[in-house]
Amino acid sequence: PAYPIIVHVHAAIFVSFLVLMTVQILFVRAGRTDLHRTLGVAGVTLAAVMLLVGPATAFAVQHAHFPGSHPQFMAIQFGGILAFAVLVAAAVWKRNDAPAHKRLMLLAILAISDAGFARWLGGDVHALLGNGFWPFFMQTYLGADVLILGMGAYDLITRRRLHPAYIAGAAWIFFAYQLPADFLYHNLAWKSFTTALVGH
Repeated sequence: PAYPIIVHVHAAIFVSFLVLMTVQILFVRAGRTDLHRTLGVAGVTLAAVMLLVGPATAFAVQHAHFPGSHPQFMAIQFGGILAFAVLVAAAVWKRNDAPAHKRLMLLAILAISDAGFARWLGGDVHALLGNGFWPFFMQTYLGADVLILGMGAYDLITRRRLHPAYIAGAAWIFFAYQLPADFLYHNLAWKSFTTALVGH
């Protein structure tokens, strides 16, 4: 069946955020931090819109009961947008601390990039590892987590230590989002709750 219009709105908004972040990086590399700061207001606004559209899209798709959808997956969807919200808020708070700000923004993007990586790698990982808590964790988060670990490796190579913002942000993603979301996904009470929530 055709996806509801909100799915297309979601795609446009989330891709727009990625384009905006790319432009922001180019401004910094060009030394135009004035434009970077000005455009930052648009970034915060767009991030706020994402916090509404993301969960609404997840609910709409699960409620429509598309083939292959399962309501307990909202643990991943809602957890990801919560992780994103906290990291963006922290990045805005640390906007005058460039090393912390850029790490937190990149982690915020990686926190919600798992969907794309899972669509690309998830099937192969599932075929290799099967079902269960850790196989599901790997098929859902492997791609994003490799890049998050890559950030840490960059810090160790260039700074000889991990930046505190990286440590805090990566720990937030892993311990406050990914592990709890995976646990909820496999929890029967959560499955019953989300099934009732979307009306199935």
